[in-house]
Amino acid sequence: MSGKNKSLTRINLQALGRNVMKNRFLKSILTLCALFVMMGPGYAQAAQDNPESVAKAYFAAMKAGDWAKCASYMHPEALASMKRIFRAILKADKSGEAAKAVFGLKSGAEYEQLRETVIFERIWNFITGELPEMKTALAASTNTVLGQVVENPDLAHIVYRTQIKVAGSEMSEVELISFKKQGATWRALLTSDMEEMFTKFAEGIASGSKEEEKSAPAGVRKLERKP
Repeated sequence: MSGKNKSLTRINLQALGRNVMKNRFLKSILTLCALFVMMGPGYAQAAQDNPESVAKAYFAAMKAGDWAKCASYMHPEALASMKRIFRAILKADKSGEAAKAVFGLKSGAEYEQLRETVIFERIWNFITGELPEMKTALAASTNTVLGQVVENPDLAHIVYRTQIKVAGSEMSEVELISFKKQGATWRALLTSDMEEMFTKFAEGIASGSKEEEKSAPAGVRKLERKP
């Protein structure tokens, strides 16, 4: 994906995060977001425990939009990283709107009680629910495993080609996703693009929270800051 297209994707995700705080949601076409989404976790099918078979299964889950299955095949390190990205944002959000809209919580204080797999699932259910164009792009995607590079007994990298046809446009890119050993099986790690996507979405939420605080009456803002 070109640098220009990635910049557009980051802008749109930040806008979505800001709109969480304003109780209105982004409805523009985000076809190019699909290429970020393709770099996710695996799918809980009866597959052999090797990186390539898990990668093929995870592509099927992404295509189906089955986020619970995807989360079950993420490596714990990747899920913990994702949880950290949103932790500080929710703590800083005095309104609690992000916790309610994205995670279905009564307040940000409940965030720590959520399992990492549930957090992953709810984030993606929210994003694809508010951006149906992304779900359409996923369903129209085809991913072909080209090979793997084993770095060490506990880490392997899968090379694959993503092809997608949406709204009369066709895109094709060769991508890389890494899998790390967990016990007798393999689990997917976050790619740099997926981590960036989560970060930009979280930054959008933070930006929207600040805008909401600035727009509130001064007396209200002071009251909210009291311990």
